[in-house]
Amino acid sequence: MNILSIPLWLDIVNFGLVVLIWLVQLIIYPAFAYINEDEFANWHRGYVKTISSIASPLMLAQMVLILWLVFTQPGLPDFLMLSGIIIIWISSFSLSVPCHKKLTQIGKNQSVITRLVRTNWIRTILWTAVFLTGIA
Repeated sequence: MNILSIPLWLDIVNFGLVVLIWLVQLIIYPAFAYINEDEFANWHRGYVKTISSIASPLMLAQMVLILWLVFTQPGLPDFLMLSGIIIIWISSFSLSVPCHKKLTQIGKNQSVITRLVRTNWIRTILWTAVFLTGIA
């Protein structure tokens, strides 16, 4: 496989996102419950800024790469990956982002943290499926 091939770059980006989402799901989000209530809002604001600077470019790169593949050499795996990525984006902006906004505004709230962890399984499972589809 050519080092500059779009499928290889997509696999690399997919791998980065699947590692990131599993870290978030199993370590970072559950750790929110242990952050001191007085420090939570400031800590969370910093977390959102930092994680966004990592996740956003990866998500954008993933979308550009999969769209390139779908339009230049479409195949069923590419359409399946694109469908999963679209659902991930919908889930991110309709479920995760509102939870993060609420946590930034009101501070530590266990019910919002629980909702964030629970709904993040959608992204975790789908990013895993997208990655596995890409390497299959």
